[in-house]
Amino acid sequence: MEIKRLEKYIIKKDKTDMLSSLKKVNKGFIDEKMEWYGVNSIEKLSEKIVEEFKEILSSAKNDIFTQMFFQRLVNNENSMIFSAYEQDVECFNVFVYDSGKHYSYYIPDEIRIIIKEELGF
Repeated sequence: MEIKRLEKYIIKKDKTDMLSSLKKVNKGFIDEKMEWYGVNSIEKLSEKIVEEFKEILSSAKNDIFTQMFFQRLVNNENSMIFSAYEQDVECFNVFVYDSGKHYSYYIPDEIRIIIKEELGF
């Protein structure tokens, strides 16, 4: 992912749950996503994102490439290796932050739990 495209998604890392993370994102992006999902609160948006991720991962969990991708995503979380795709950032499956030395990402707690449950790591 290009650094320029990444800059608009950078948040200050604090709590790593989905709702707290969404509250750190630019309000314009949140409003767009709430409209896209047809919800009227950030809490409902958080629920929708988690539900959608669970459905998508559940349907693809037996694919070896999906397993490899998520293993790499989990392994490189909070490191200087950026394994997430642009779509992962835009869908809020990962959140980007400036570590002080480089851009990194973390996986929200709820998404990490789903990955662990569905894929076993």
